[in-house]
Amino acid sequence: MGKAGLRRCTAKAGLDGIHMKQWKMRWMGLWLAAVSAWLAIPVRADDPAGKYRIQLVWGTDVQRPAGKDGMKPLDPATSARLRQLRWTNYFVTKTEFATPDSKEHRRVTLSDRCAVDLKEVEGGKLEVRMLSLKPGSEPKQVASRAVGLEALKKGEMMIYAGDSKDRWDDCWLVIVDEPAAKPAPAGKP
Repeated sequence: MGKAGLRRCTAKAGLDGIHMKQWKMRWMGLWLAAVSAWLAIPVRADDPAGKYRIQLVWGTDVQRPAGKDGMKPLDPATSARLRQLRWTNYFVTKTEFATPDSKEHRRVTLSDRCAVDLKEVEGGKLEVRMLSLKPGSEPKQVASRAVGLEALKKGEMMIYAGDSKDRWDDCWLVIVDEPAAKPAPAGKP
């Protein structure tokens, strides 16, 4: 549509040159406001920053656990970082993800006997509390440790471990890490 056609359309709508400019400016302002608001929205759905992975892992010398079809082998990169431990095979029993905040602890239940509380505390640290769960009683804190958020972002892991009460010579591990982080060298757990 040429200038003559635009003049006819604006004349039919009752818009003269001054009103047409105001109308264009209003729409341009609304369009810019909408685009600015859209660009300002943080994208968090796929952004794993601040999201921590908590894994309950079983360490054993058995090749494949009998009757435990749901267990998957621990990923090779993490297994390599555990090479200084004496067990040869590690199987992931359960994996959970949590995004803690600084106001209250976020509880993650890993089994009927174990839970973990996560909370970001001042000083740029993540506090991890291990809880023992027993039916009919309150959860009992068995250990607590704080790790730097920067260390987790660099690929460090925090590991709690203990002997298995079900099988002699086996162990359990709770591994807390940030899955989006670049892995630390294999010599550092």
